[in-house]
Amino acid sequence: MRRLFCAGLALALCGAVRGDVVRPAPNFQIVAVAKGASLRSYRGRTVVLLVTRSARDKRFRAEVYRLRQMYAQFSNEKVIFVAAIENGAQEVQSDIPFVVSANPQQVAADYGVHGPFGIAVIGVDGNLDLITDKVIAAERVRDIGFNNFESQAAQRKPLAQ
Repeated sequence: MRRLFCAGLALALCGAVRGDVVRPAPNFQIVAVAKGASLRSYRGRTVVLLVTRSARDKRFRAEVYRLRQMYAQFSNEKVIFVAAIENGAQEVQSDIPFVVSANPQQVAADYGVHGPFGIAVIGVDGNLDLITDKVIAAERVRDIGFNNFESQAAQRKPLAQ
């Protein structure tokens, strides 16, 4: 029994150390960037996806306002901001450059956003690290986006022998 437990623990640790994508983010197409541009085009970069029925939605505007406060840090890390606006708007009034999804209704369905607002953070590994319908602090977005498996592994100190 003890050997079985140790073998299971070793397998679990190996899976955790490799940094497998546990919850892959659904892919979607991007408008007016380049032909065939999609979420997969941004692999290796953090993507912040805002899904809304209207660019005038109160929660959407509140989230954009919060993200603007930390935009300098986000731009240094080359974070991509994507808006999926269901009413067909192609532009977000903000200092943050947003790219727009090609099929916002499908994006909302794929990400399980059934209300008027949702935010998702997709890590550099393509893992869906956060999905919520609540307005969250920009610091939380930063922490989730920048503290993926690779960055944590790089910051670890080697074990003393």
